[in-house]
Amino acid sequence: MKYWKTITTYLIDWNPSWIKTVELSNWVWKAIIIPRAKLKDAKQRNELFQPAIYFLFWIDDEWKNLSYIWEAENLINRISNHDTNKDFWDIVIAFFSKDNNLTKADVKYLEAKSIEKAIKANRYTLLNWVEPIPNNLPEYQISTMNEFLDNIDLLISSIWYPIIKEINKSSDEFKKEFLYYCKWPSANASWAYSSDWFLVLKNSIVRKKLSKTAWSWIQWIQDRLINEKIIVDYDSESYVFNEDYLFKSPSASSWLILWRRANWWKEWKNSEWKTLDEIERKNLN
Repeated sequence: MKYWKTITTYLIDWNPSWIKTVELSNWVWKAIIIPRAKLKDAKQRNELFQPAIYFLFWIDDEWKNLSYIWEAENLINRISNHDTNKDFWDIVIAFFSKDNNLTKADVKYLEAKSIEKAIKANRYTLLNWVEPIPNNLPEYQISTMNEFLDNIDLLISSIWYPIIKEINKSSDEFKKEFLYYCKWPSANASWAYSSDWFLVLKNSIVRKKLSKTAWSWIQWIQDRLINEKIIVDYDSESYVFNEDYLFKSPSASSWLILWRRANWWKEWKNSEWKTLDEIERKNLN
């Protein structure tokens, strides 16, 4: 049974873009969000001197979502080290106990499980060099840490960083509610649409030849997908997706299937061949 949740966001500096904390009702842990530019101000906060699991986020020059997941026994020392030695991050989101009862063993377990879930979710490109093995904890503590992980998922998704939120493609809900299709000469793609993800599925067939109406940046993205072997040759007219691929916008996913300007509300249809426009937008009227 699902229950309503209350999430409280506290703006420490009055500015929503600066340091803030996020708490879940009736939970003894909380998150802190620190932009890199405000790290000096964050050093004054006592909670940053305790064990924590944290996530570094940034967007690279190719507009890819990148992340790095780690744990620390003393969070502020570790983040200060990253500020000196790592140029690639813009924001850190850390989770810690409000009563300082997380141990080094706890956060190492959370680090391993978070990396495992982030790899499965495949929403961000991880720059962790190894995938750690979860350490042994007592059975009761594993249960507690798994609940902690569920709440991390909820909180970090609520602030638009759904790094460990997996998409259950085998569920009946997924097959019935989220699947759409796009067919065109030399293209036959399957697409999963939700409010926070736009996923083109593995084995989707897409056109090779760009139309004259296509924007130049579509060619740039096509080249990148080819270089990363996300799409590979299918035949002389088409490529095929070698893996599921998460797009940032539904319009981009349509353009990259058809390689032309496309109205994604009209192009994507469900199994009954009703357009997304008919199913979604008609309900707004």
